[in-house]
Amino acid sequence: MQTRRLQSVRDRLGLLLGIAGLALWLLAVHGAQYHRMSGYGLVSILGWPYFLGLTLVVVGFSIELLRSPLRSRRLLVLTVILIIFLYATASAVEPVAELTDSWIHAGYIQYILTHGQPLNGYDARFSWPGAFSMTAILATFVGRADAIGFLRWFPLFIELAYLAPLMVIARSIGIGRRAAWLGIALYFSANWILQDYFSPQALNYLFYLVVIATVLACWQPLTLALSNVAPGSLRDRVARSRFMLTRDRFAGRHTTTTWGRRELIGTLGLLGLIFLASSMSHQLTPYALIIALLALLVTRRLGRPELVVLLIVLSFGWLSLGASNYWVGHLNAIFGSVGQLGNKLSSNLTSRVTGQSTHLFVVKIRILLTGGLFMLAGVGFLRRSTDSRTLEALVAGPFLLFAAQSYGGEGLLRVVLFALPFTALLAASAFLPSQTGEIHSLLPGIPDGRYARLVASALPSVITAVILVCALATTIVRGGNDAYVSFSSGELAAVNFVYDHIKPGQSIGLTNYYIPIGQRSVGVVTEFIADPGPSGKYQGIGVQLVKAKPAFIILSKSQEAYGVNVAGYPRGWEGFLETSLLDNGYRVAARWRTATVLRATSSVASGPIVTGH
Repeated sequence: MQTRRLQSVRDRLGLLLGIAGLALWLLAVHGAQYHRMSGYGLVSILGWPYFLGLTLVVVGFSIELLRSPLRSRRLLVLTVILIIFLYATASAVEPVAELTDSWIHAGYIQYILTHGQPLNGYDARFSWPGAFSMTAILATFVGRADAIGFLRWFPLFIELAYLAPLMVIARSIGIGRRAAWLGIALYFSANWILQDYFSPQALNYLFYLVVIATVLACWQPLTLALSNVAPGSLRDRVARSRFMLTRDRFAGRHTTTTWGRRELIGTLGLLGLIFLASSMSHQLTPYALIIALLALLVTRRLGRPELVVLLIVLSFGWLSLGASNYWVGHLNAIFGSVGQLGNKLSSNLTSRVTGQSTHLFVVKIRILLTGGLFMLAGVGFLRRSTDSRTLEALVAGPFLLFAAQSYGGEGLLRVVLFALPFTALLAASAFLPSQTGEIHSLLPGIPDGRYARLVASALPSVITAVILVCALATTIVRGGNDAYVSFSSGELAAVNFVYDHIKPGQSIGLTNYYIPIGQRSVGVVTEFIADPGPSGKYQGIGVQLVKAKPAFIILSKSQEAYGVNVAGYPRGWEGFLETSLLDNGYRVAARWRTATVLRATSSVASGPIVTGH
């Protein structure tokens, strides 16, 4: 009897560890004290239960991954628990939704709910209003007067939504089942790129994954029979490469599908609707999807080029007509950075490695985590055998976007984001490479014997360590900016106080971008963000604020944290600034522990401020 019980525990050990980890997560978020957050962000208020629980979940996942037979349902449960750890912690601990952009997007939706249409010429994002309009319809359908209730838990919701297409991609991309699950775990463990907040980007990323998953599930490559060529030889690889751009490839003679005619037509119709929605919703994702579809076409995973042509017509058509308010007078912003790789690297990478030691620590871990994952992907490329190089093409394709458009200094982040699912699957192949396929591995296999046994015995520990290191690093860097991108209830109350008292046509003064603002009075009230000037000193912010004469000025914890951690201002700089503003015609209108609202009086000065500090 005791032996049976022991065997039962061993059989369920992975799942039991996951459940225990989830219980520890609940304990961790309950005990986290938001007001004690330091410059290291979210990780500074997470106690030992979080890290122990995360370790138990990763160990449980690795146990299930390497046992026989493979139990997909248990792996799915453990993956969901891992997602909760990484993407629900901030939502559970922080009082309100983080990131200013999410509040701004709620304001755009509020405008559409009120006026029934976007505000033309107000912001470039209103030139791609599809996602905002769809969310406005959803808010109306569920009986909400605004979209603010969607903000806080949206990251968890959308990451869980990504899981379904990722599972289809992993199953259909040409790797083994265990490598597929490992790749999914690596994707969620290494996705530090905070683009899953309430935004059109997050929704369009779901479109991106769904389209690729559908194509991979529908079409399969046919075997290319090459006569008089030794399989796996250099001549064989060159000969196969010559077939990539032939007429037969574009006529669909190198692919096959088991789907019926009706299924295929219905699927193509749904993909067309997704293309239309994406073209109307986001500036970049449709072009990333064009590149991905071209990669699928040349690697024999898309039957014919009609889908590519349709997406090109829709995306460029919307850019030319629907988004004309944006590009008229801004063509240089779209095409001016083509080929300027040096400037792009500076704006996307080197210019971000700045700030105090806490911020530098977070940035360096991001770089190391991303570089390490791509290095593992390189090993996976060398080790695996396959029938097509689709996975590699989907990793490389997004870099063409970076060559064409820097996307406001975030181009490299978007490249990593679009390549990340496939990079993670390729990295999984470094540990669990497929051994069959007409394209053979570039590295010799590990010969049977002592070395093979040593590798097999070390594999569980190595896989566990890699997932755990990635998950811990992502916990640090995803929440590393939360000292200034997350907001307190007091800061939100201050913003709402200003909206309740400000008059149409007046402006709100801010010391920087980091505050939960923009969700109300779109097009009626403006925000003035002060520029410190060439000196880069915080005193220049006061000069700009007084010159601009905003009706209200909001000073807050998050704005001060940004100044300290990123801009290098001294601690307490907003206190000095407040004293100066009070000496130049402003008075305190309201105060909370984490925010202060200043209101202009009739004697607001226009001259420079002398702080004395």
